[in-house]
Amino acid sequence: MGFTTSCFIRKNTPELLTKLENLGYKSVSLIEDRPCLFTASYLNAYHSIPPEWFDDDNPHATYNCADRIDCGTNESLFLAIAALRDDTDDSQWFVADSPLSVSYDDIVGNDHYFTEPKGSVFFWDINWMHATIISGNYHKATVEELIEHFKGKEESCQDL
Repeated sequence: MGFTTSCFIRKNTPELLTKLENLGYKSVSLIEDRPCLFTASYLNAYHSIPPEWFDDDNPHATYNCADRIDCGTNESLFLAIAALRDDTDDSQWFVADSPLSVSYDDIVGNDHYFTEPKGSVFFWDINWMHATIISGNYHKATVEELIEHFKGKEESCQDL
Protein backbone atom coordinates (compact mmCIF):
# COMPACT_ATOMS: atom_id res chain seq x y z
CA MET A 1 0.00 0.00 0.00
CA GLY A 2 1.15 3.50 -0.77
CA PHE A 3 2.00 5.29 -3.99
CA THR A 4 0.34 3.77 -7.03
CA THR A 5 1.59 5.47 -10.20
CA SER A 6 5.12 6.05 -11.52
CA CYS A 7 5.73 9.17 -13.56
CA PHE A 8 8.53 11.38 -14.81
CA ILE A 9 9.11 15.04 -15.58
CA ARG A 10 11.60 16.67 -17.88
CA LYS A 11 12.94 19.06 -15.25
CA ASN A 12 14.77 18.91 -11.94
CA THR A 13 14.66 21.78 -9.42
CA PRO A 14 15.33 21.98 -5.67
CA GLU A 15 11.72 23.12 -5.14
CA LEU A 16 10.38 20.07 -6.99
CA LEU A 17 12.57 17.76 -4.89
CA THR A 18 11.21 19.34 -1.71
CA LYS A 19 7.62 18.86 -2.91
CA LEU A 20 8.30 15.17 -3.65
CA GLU A 21 9.79 14.70 -0.19
CA ASN A 22 6.74 16.45 1.34
CA LEU A 23 4.57 13.86 -0.41
CA GLY A 24 6.61 11.07 1.23
CA TYR A 25 9.14 10.13 -1.45
CA LYS A 26 12.79 9.45 -0.59
CA SER A 27 15.78 10.27 -2.77
CA VAL A 28 17.55 7.43 -4.60
CA SER A 29 20.58 7.95 -6.86
CA LEU A 30 20.05 11.68 -7.20
CA ILE A 31 22.61 13.23 -9.52
CA GLU A 32 22.12 16.99 -9.60
CA ASP A 33 23.23 17.56 -13.20
CA ARG A 34 20.59 15.17 -14.58
CA PRO A 35 17.74 17.39 -15.76
CA CYS A 36 14.81 14.94 -15.31
CA LEU A 37 13.10 13.27 -12.36
CA PHE A 38 11.36 9.90 -12.10
CA THR A 39 9.20 8.48 -9.32
CA ALA A 40 9.31 4.78 -8.54
CA SER A 41 5.95 4.41 -6.81
CA TYR A 42 6.61 0.83 -5.70
CA LEU A 43 9.75 2.00 -3.86
CA ASN A 44 8.36 5.29 -2.53
CA ALA A 45 11.44 6.84 -4.11
CA TYR A 46 12.50 9.34 -6.74
CA HIS A 47 15.70 9.71 -8.69
CA SER A 48 17.19 11.83 -11.43
CA ILE A 49 17.68 10.57 -14.95
CA PRO A 50 19.36 11.89 -18.10
CA PRO A 51 17.14 12.94 -21.03
CA GLU A 52 18.63 10.27 -23.31
CA TRP A 53 16.74 7.67 -21.25
CA PHE A 54 13.53 8.89 -22.92
CA ASP A 55 12.13 7.83 -26.26
CA ASP A 56 14.65 5.05 -26.85
CA ASP A 57 13.80 2.53 -29.59
CA ASN A 58 14.31 -0.29 -27.07
CA PRO A 59 11.12 -0.38 -24.94
CA HIS A 60 13.03 -1.86 -22.01
CA ALA A 61 15.60 0.94 -22.01
CA THR A 62 13.24 3.92 -22.13
CA TYR A 63 11.27 5.54 -19.36
CA ASN A 64 8.32 5.92 -21.74
CA CYS A 65 7.15 2.36 -21.02
CA ALA A 66 5.87 0.15 -18.22
CA ASP A 67 2.95 2.47 -17.41
CA ARG A 68 5.23 5.37 -16.55
CA ILE A 69 3.44 8.65 -17.21
CA ASP A 70 5.36 11.34 -19.12
CA CYS A 71 4.40 14.71 -17.61
CA GLY A 72 6.57 16.75 -19.96
CA THR A 73 7.46 19.91 -18.00
CA ASN A 74 4.09 20.19 -16.25
CA GLU A 75 4.91 20.31 -12.53
CA SER A 76 1.27 20.41 -11.43
CA LEU A 77 0.48 17.25 -13.39
CA PHE A 78 3.67 15.53 -12.20
CA LEU A 79 2.95 16.24 -8.54
CA ALA A 80 -0.73 15.28 -8.86
CA ILE A 81 0.14 11.90 -10.40
CA ALA A 82 3.09 11.32 -8.07
CA ALA A 83 0.75 11.91 -5.09
CA LEU A 84 -1.69 9.13 -6.08
CA ARG A 85 -1.92 6.67 -3.19
CA ASP A 86 -4.22 3.89 -2.08
CA ASP A 87 -3.77 4.48 1.64
CA THR A 88 -4.69 8.17 2.09
CA ASP A 89 -6.60 11.01 0.43
CA ASP A 90 -4.17 13.72 1.57
CA SER A 91 -2.61 15.85 -1.20
CA GLN A 92 -4.71 14.29 -3.93
CA TRP A 93 -7.26 15.54 -6.43
CA PHE A 94 -10.95 14.57 -6.57
CA VAL A 95 -13.82 15.01 -9.01
CA ALA A 96 -17.40 15.79 -7.95
CA ASP A 97 -19.76 13.17 -9.44
CA SER A 98 -22.75 15.29 -8.44
CA PRO A 99 -23.10 18.70 -6.79
CA LEU A 100 -21.43 18.52 -3.37
CA SER A 101 -22.77 20.37 -0.36
CA VAL A 102 -20.00 20.67 2.20
CA SER A 103 -19.66 22.16 5.67
CA TYR A 104 -16.54 22.66 7.78
CA ASP A 105 -16.33 21.65 11.41
CA ASP A 106 -20.05 20.63 11.38
CA ILE A 107 -21.10 24.28 11.13
CA VAL A 108 -23.62 25.14 8.43
CA GLY A 109 -23.48 28.88 7.81
CA ASN A 110 -22.30 31.34 5.21
CA ASP A 111 -18.66 31.17 6.31
CA HIS A 112 -18.47 27.40 6.63
CA TYR A 113 -20.77 26.03 3.93
CA PHE A 114 -20.27 25.79 0.16
CA THR A 115 -21.20 23.80 -2.91
CA GLU A 116 -18.91 22.22 -5.50
CA PRO A 117 -20.61 21.83 -8.89
CA LYS A 118 -20.76 18.45 -10.66
CA GLY A 119 -17.54 17.79 -12.59
CA SER A 120 -15.44 20.20 -10.55
CA VAL A 121 -11.94 19.10 -9.61
CA PHE A 122 -10.75 19.87 -6.10
CA PHE A 123 -7.59 19.32 -4.07
CA TRP A 124 -7.82 17.38 -0.79
CA ASP A 125 -5.99 19.45 1.80
CA ILE A 126 -6.28 20.18 5.50
CA ASN A 127 -9.62 21.96 4.93
CA TRP A 128 -11.20 18.84 3.43
CA MET A 129 -9.98 16.72 6.35
CA HIS A 130 -12.28 18.81 8.57
CA ALA A 131 -15.18 18.88 6.11
CA THR A 132 -18.48 17.03 6.23
CA ILE A 133 -20.15 16.09 2.96
CA ILE A 134 -23.82 16.94 3.47
CA SER A 135 -24.90 15.64 0.08
CA GLY A 136 -23.33 14.50 -3.18
CA ASN A 137 -20.70 12.06 -4.36
CA TYR A 138 -17.08 12.33 -5.48
CA HIS A 139 -14.18 10.08 -6.48
CA LYS A 140 -10.40 10.27 -6.56
CA ALA A 141 -9.27 11.70 -9.90
CA THR A 142 -7.86 9.16 -12.33
CA VAL A 143 -4.64 9.71 -14.27
CA GLU A 144 -6.72 10.53 -17.36
CA GLU A 145 -8.79 13.09 -15.43
CA LEU A 146 -5.64 14.68 -14.01
CA ILE A 147 -4.09 14.92 -17.48
CA GLU A 148 -7.25 16.63 -18.77
CA HIS A 149 -7.43 18.99 -15.75
CA PHE A 150 -3.79 20.09 -16.00
CA LYS A 151 -3.65 20.29 -19.79
CA GLY A 152 -2.12 23.63 -20.80
CA LYS A 153 -0.63 24.33 -17.38
CA GLU A 154 2.92 23.40 -18.40
CA GLU A 155 4.84 25.79 -16.17
CA SER A 156 2.28 26.37 -13.42
CA CYS A 157 2.01 25.06 -9.89
CA GLN A 158 -0.78 27.48 -8.98
CA ASP A 159 -3.26 24.68 -8.34
CA LEU A 160 -1.19 22.95 -5.66
